[in-house]
Amino acid sequence: MKKVQTLKGFRDIDPVEALKRGRVLSLVKSVFKSYGFSPIETPTLEYAELLKGKYGEGEKLIYKFEDRGGRMAALRYDLTVPLARFIAENKGKITYPFKRYQIGNVFRADKPQANRYREFTQVDIDTVGVDSALADAEILAVFATVLTLLEIEKFTIKVNDRNIFKDLPAAAVRILDKWDKIGEAGVKKELAKAKLDADKILKQVQNNKPTPRLKEIFDFLDGFGVPTEQWEFDPLLARGLDYYTGMVFEVVVPGFKGSIAGGGRYDEMIGMFAGEQTPAVGGSFGLARLMEIVPEKTYSEIPFKSQVLVTIFSKKLLPQTIELFDEIQGAGVETELYLDPEAKLEKQLKYADRKSIPYVLIMGPEEIKTNKVTIKDLTKETQETLDKDALLTLLKTQ
Repeated sequence: MKKVQTLKGFRDIDPVEALKRGRVLSLVKSVFKSYGFSPIETPTLEYAELLKGKYGEGEKLIYKFEDRGGRMAALRYDLTVPLARFIAENKGKITYPFKRYQIGNVFRADKPQANRYREFTQVDIDTVGVDSALADAEILAVFATVLTLLEIEKFTIKVNDRNIFKDLPAAAVRILDKWDKIGEAGVKKELAKAKLDADKILKQVQNNKPTPRLKEIFDFLDGFGVPTEQWEFDPLLARGLDYYTGMVFEVVVPGFKGSIAGGGRYDEMIGMFAGEQTPAVGGSFGLARLMEIVPEKTYSEIPFKSQVLVTIFSKKLLPQTIELFDEIQGAGVETELYLDPEAKLEKQLKYADRKSIPYVLIMGPEEIKTNKVTIKDLTKETQETLDKDALLTLLKTQ
């Protein structure tokens, strides 16, 4: 039989991991909303032409194909270019500053490796329509707030200004962007290969000081209450995407290879579609990478399974059993109804045990006569018969 498996670079998310991701995303969205960001959704597919010329060397990683109508389509590479297209299509309906967040899967035909997939979830925020250091600082403050809420104790937001590189060739900037991956020796080697003066370029870049715009941003970060130990100026930070025009940033965590988030200001890209200059700044988390560093205590309150299984004593008693299930579930208790009315009780108990469901409810003829329910605690291996009010009180306190 042919082996069944996912495509290389793609993966399934099992129920436990999906619940963890959901918990993290709910916390992240609570921060976005608290800063006034609203959600939007954009299509997974865009015209391939839309994505052309936006990603530098990354353009070769775009999934492109011809659809049945003969159109060249592409899976979205990120959520920023689709946002730019959205702004251009809806510019007459939008109130600026436009603050949006979007969570969705993006696709890159990259070489699969640890924490790097060809399909992954991006968590994206952007502020469109205002060019100010305050807007830049707010984006950084949002990221700091998210990481603090997720109880990530140590992280650093590295910040730079792409204008620092304005006198350098574009090729040099792209090579500098590889610093974290290939190190100083690797950067020097690639600069020399590109026939660029490595020593001169590195000396020039490393001696750079924060631009006036960055100084403004750093002052505002203090106003937002972001501690100085959570951010730093990094004159080597380049961010390889071609569309950045000003402040750029990446978030790094001790012991984790690579960044978990990044972004910056891009004041020219939306104008390519909208026909007028439209400033913008934003950034994104890679959810898979974020999940690698979120501590387990963040999930401590998540029930990864149902708390109660309502069994079916007999087919004749099914109406009363369903009514019991509705009452327990309606009270806010994570409850599951066994779905095979013909199954013996022993099989139902084994099902609960295999799924680690702690409580099992049984309502047979005797319980119905007395308007009571038998509850089995599979963890303590005990059971008792209670009236429904006492049962609900017990379950709500567990």
